[in-house]
Amino acid sequence: MIRNPTAAQPRPGWASAADDSVEAQLPRRRWRILHNAKPRMDPVGPMPNWIKTPDDFVRWLASRLSLNELYTYFRDLEAIAKMSCDLELLRFARRYLQSDLTHEFAEDRERL
Repeated sequence: MIRNPTAAQPRPGWASAADDSVEAQLPRRRWRILHNAKPRMDPVGPMPNWIKTPDDFVRWLASRLSLNELYTYFRDLEAIAKMSCDLELLRFARRYLQSDLTHEFAEDRERL
């Protein structure tokens, strides 16, 4: 079995299904929360096509926001996850809140 390490691996609970089933609604809801919770950015533009996973979205966001704005974004996600009882979204937000965002995204900031 050959694995492609450069391909984005979807996180459980985030992969969107093509149908309109109940299972497909929750991942779409999580993506809407990620996108709508972000602070206003100038210039406003569409999300790049290379974003396939929530981690890709956060990398892109980190290249456009200050560190304080990024921490505020994850605190907002954490609050939204608590209010909506979304354990996967809560884990996602807390993973970044508990990490050192300065080091985690330093290389991405230089590259982008």
